[in-house]
Amino acid sequence: MNNLKSLKYDSPHVGIFWFYGGKIIFCHSVPLSEGVTYGDAVIGIKDHADYWEELRKESLLSALSEEKRNEYFSIPRGRVVWHKDSEKFFVYHGGNIPKSGLQKIARKFRLPQGKTIFEQDLHYCDLSDDEWNKLFTGN
Repeated sequence: MNNLKSLKYDSPHVGIFWFYGGKIIFCHSVPLSEGVTYGDAVIGIKDHADYWEELRKESLLSALSEEKRNEYFSIPRGRVVWHKDSEKFFVYHGGNIPKSGLQKIARKFRLPQGKTIFEQDLHYCDLSDDEWNKLFTGN
């Protein structure tokens, strides 16, 4: 039984995270074997919006300023996903996390070097409404 526990702890994880103030401030992850199949990928079992509400109910958002705790997208966030076709982990983020932060995320999720890709994804960008409009309209 001890070996199983150790194996589960050491195995790579998938899930969601928020990065703020130079550290992973909130995170929910599960071992890859416990993730949810989503098309050709395996993702964690929580999404940002619902987990943020859980954090709010448990009063865990109090570490943030009032303006930062209003919405789950108020601070940089991302997701770790396993893609079956490439057999690689993808760390999707908004491009606002420094390289040292991405390395912390890779360590936290126990991601293997050489099988991990860091990819900026617009979904996780914290753009203003004007910036989004310019992006999609070109104006």
